[in-house]
Amino acid sequence: MSFWESSSGSWDAVVTCFFLDTAHNIVEYIEIISRILKEGGVWINLGPLLYHFADMYGHEDEMSIELSLEDVKTVALHYGFELENHYYAAFWTMRKKKRVVASKEEVLQQLDSESKED
Repeated sequence: MSFWESSSGSWDAVVTCFFLDTAHNIVEYIEIISRILKEGGVWINLGPLLYHFADMYGHEDEMSIELSLEDVKTVALHYGFELENHYYAAFWTMRKKKRVVASKEEVLQQLDSESKED
């Protein structure tokens, strides 16, 4: 018996953080999360769907099932979940320039003058 089978219906909460897109089969992940949660249990997810497997499998490897966010929500609904909250997060990548252009005071002055223009 696997850990997941022995944990059926025993968890109050499951938190997946930058995890779902590691699945070759995201539907299987959702099925397991549904199975291990108690009735009324909470699933909290944080992280993008940036899948890593699209170009990495050969003929003998398991194909990757890479669903859109809307499809993930549809699958979750099928497994008995209901969406309570959907937060839109700010996510970006920035690179610092080699030379700092402005001091903190100059940046604050610029922001102040822009807010007065609005």
